[in-house]
Amino acid sequence: MTNQRIPSARVLAALVLLLAGLLAAQASYVITSDNRRIEGTTIRATADGSIVLTTVRGDVTFSPGQFREAMADEPAEWKQAQSLVAAKKYDEAITLLQDVARRYRLLGWDVQAQRLLGRAQALKGDYPAAVTSYETLFRNNAASRSDPETLWSYRQILLEAKQFDKLSAMLNEVVAKGARPDAARAQTMRGDIKLVQNQVEGAAMDYLRTVVLFASERAQQPEALFKAGDALEKLRDPRAKQMFQKLVNEFPSSPEAQQARGRM
Repeated sequence: MTNQRIPSARVLAALVLLLAGLLAAQASYVITSDNRRIEGTTIRATADGSIVLTTVRGDVTFSPGQFREAMADEPAEWKQAQSLVAAKKYDEAITLLQDVARRYRLLGWDVQAQRLLGRAQALKGDYPAAVTSYETLFRNNAASRSDPETLWSYRQILLEAKQFDKLSAMLNEVVAKGARPDAARAQTMRGDIKLVQNQVEGAAMDYLRTVVLFASERAQQPEALFKAGDALEKLRDPRAKQMFQKLVNEFPSSPEAQQARGRM
């Protein structure tokens, strides 16, 4: 019988890494404009906005308009960036995310990186930079403009950045034309704008409008009731305790009710 040489542990480890790399590379794909998914091993974007996908048959180029989506394998730096944000190492995370957004332009991860970049800048307290990052995201990725979570994060950052005119225009449109849950949330945020500007009476009125006009939107009621009570308390209005009592009675397990109990 012919002796077979058993690979060393180091060689086996290298083979495992190589196999893992090959399997990971298969994650690259393009969704064409007619909704076909084409798999590849590597992918890149060109300066003119085309996508070049390497397949088993060679390189395939998709010009702008010929594809709906292009996705590269997850960047090695992605989990590192997430860890840096979680560890509050915002400057390091921001530098890394800016690099990922640049290198993965049009390849899916630029959108993810741009979104996390805005959050990292906001957590750092650099709200003007965060606004710019979100607006770059919206400009480069139309789908992000209709993602509720992304939009509400952006609106909150506009509030923190004190860009009240831009935010007010957005909220007015949501209240007038948006779905009821979003309209209730927008009405509450109208009050937040006034409260930041020390217009406490106006803020109280906006919170009370949410309580009364959007009573059916139960998810928004605890926040609106607490903020209404808080604003009325600042005005030394006895109705503050009524708001806190209503909050505790109707939403006893909410975080806002926990805060309200000591103020009734």
